[in-house]
Amino acid sequence: MALAAVLLCGGAVALTAPAQAAGSPEDAAIARAQELIRLNPAAVRAADGDRYEVIRAAVTRTGSAHVRFNRLFQGLPVVGGDFVVHVAPDGALDGVSVSLDAPVAAATEPKVTAAQAVTTARDALRATEVGTPQLIVDGVGGTGRLAWRLPVTVATGEAEAVVDAVEPRVLRTQALEHTATGTGHSVYGGQVPLNTTQTIFDYKMIDPLRGNSKTCDMQHTTAGPCVTFADVNNIWGNGDPAHNQSAAVDVHYGSANTWDFYLNVLGRHGIFDDGVGTTSQVHRGVDWANASWSSTQKVMRYGDGSNGLRPLVSLDVVAHEMSHGVTQAVGGLIYSGESGGLNEGTSDILGTMAEFYANNAVDTPDYLLGEEIDIFGTGDPLRYMYQPSLDGISKDCWYNGIANLDPHFSSGVANHFFFLAAEGSGNTPYGASPTCNGSSVVGIGRDRATQIWYHALANYFTSDETFAEARADTLAATADLYGKCGSTYRTVAMAWAAVGVGTYSYPWKLCIPKWNLVWEEWPQPPILDPGPIKWITKVQEKGTLEVAEVAVNLTHPRRGDLRLELVSPAGRSYLLKAPDAKDRAADLADVYQVRLGGVAEAGEWTLVVEDVVKGEQSHLRGWSLLY
Repeated sequence: MALAAVLLCGGAVALTAPAQAAGSPEDAAIARAQELIRLNPAAVRAADGDRYEVIRAAVTRTGSAHVRFNRLFQGLPVVGGDFVVHVAPDGALDGVSVSLDAPVAAATEPKVTAAQAVTTARDALRATEVGTPQLIVDGVGGTGRLAWRLPVTVATGEAEAVVDAVEPRVLRTQALEHTATGTGHSVYGGQVPLNTTQTIFDYKMIDPLRGNSKTCDMQHTTAGPCVTFADVNNIWGNGDPAHNQSAAVDVHYGSANTWDFYLNVLGRHGIFDDGVGTTSQVHRGVDWANASWSSTQKVMRYGDGSNGLRPLVSLDVVAHEMSHGVTQAVGGLIYSGESGGLNEGTSDILGTMAEFYANNAVDTPDYLLGEEIDIFGTGDPLRYMYQPSLDGISKDCWYNGIANLDPHFSSGVANHFFFLAAEGSGNTPYGASPTCNGSSVVGIGRDRATQIWYHALANYFTSDETFAEARADTLAATADLYGKCGSTYRTVAMAWAAVGVGTYSYPWKLCIPKWNLVWEEWPQPPILDPGPIKWITKVQEKGTLEVAEVAVNLTHPRRGDLRLELVSPAGRSYLLKAPDAKDRAADLADVYQVRLGGVAEAGEWTLVVEDVVKGEQSHLRGWSLLY
């Protein structure tokens, strides 16, 4: 059911919700979200003169709902004023994702005229073209100020400038074309199937199964026209970049695969979720060594690289650019600061997952970006998700000031997090992935990690998202999809801590019922000091599982003195926790993940606790093994 735009009045003006919501679950969610805004205006930073426009509503399998709103103030759009209302299954307010720090209180009469804004943007940015200014409230950074928004053309391409409407200065710019820059040497996917449209005379590179997505030829110009590729026998290209159709084959195949990934994995019907296909422009410019998504024209553009020998059309590049469009469509992440890194990281993450979805035998899936196009002429990729710093400039770990980096390099934090969440730390089939805090992370798999990232992007992220907010939002998305108690939630929290965003914490008390721990009655024999002591639990049935969970709760004045080990009925030993002289905290209540290699043995499993330092006494309160 199509959702029409709904305008709400904020501030002191009441919202009226229907007595009984009719229609779809999304309609009911919107009505409830409106009522919650009326009851909790401070939660959305409501101001007199606010209006809220419903963008969309999503209802999960658990009954929770997420309703996204845009904000207008005195009729002016508030950039960075978007928010998402989260509704619990019982209809209670489950939180609000909002970027504004305070209600908008900006004057709406500009002191800088539209003409002055044009001159300011042209002079400051050396813009060759400046479009018509639009008066807005700029809420980026948490506070609202009156500003002009202008489309500009600068040396690096299309961009958007924001000019202060109180004094003539450029507040910021953001690129409207998101690019992966490099060179390549061949077509990259081997022989692939293509969906085309047959006419009376020929076949067109128009995909009728995917919203009539088309691939067209810019004929080495930047202005066009872009002519849809045609062929008389429906056999396209020959694998040589010199053949006009070869690069088009990669793009048409790559966009179709990415469409299928979004549809079959994430339930999304095209970039804008409206079933309308994409337009892909091939052979743009002369020796243009770029690929981009144009957020103004809503098209993807691909150049042929230096001397036309290495077109930028590999599968991960196509999926990366198409994912920029999806990010724009679901609410946008401003392409600067930390949100810029999350924007670029989202394209790397979802583009890589589309590559895994394709599972092409020639361009095998991996966690490298742009390895096929060989940007440096050395065989090195553009980016390494398992250890981003291998490119010499991207960052593995968050630090205060990372927002000042180019988004292509600050994206390393998001890429590294996702890899750790999906595949885990240490040696993996895709590369060795270190952690920033020396921890060990056991991955939850690509499928779950993908669902979590997309759910957070679509239902929690706001345009001015920070890495700290992304941590909170992906944890909220994890709780929505997989609950708070279990290895999935824990891994997401651990993976963020492993890249320097937040610290690892787990809702131990909340999750105790899940493990059904048997608490020991005091007094119990203390843990030997020093020395090991064993406790036994019984597993009645065999199982098949990669990861088990060991929940442990014990007292000790200095838990860093303790070594924990799990021993299987067959005598296999799994180290849960090594001693750590730097850990001076008291007591231990945690859950450890154990890779079982697919086999859960029946019989008696043993927990071994060893105090390696003499002088302090401890007791085990309870422990449990859960498959």
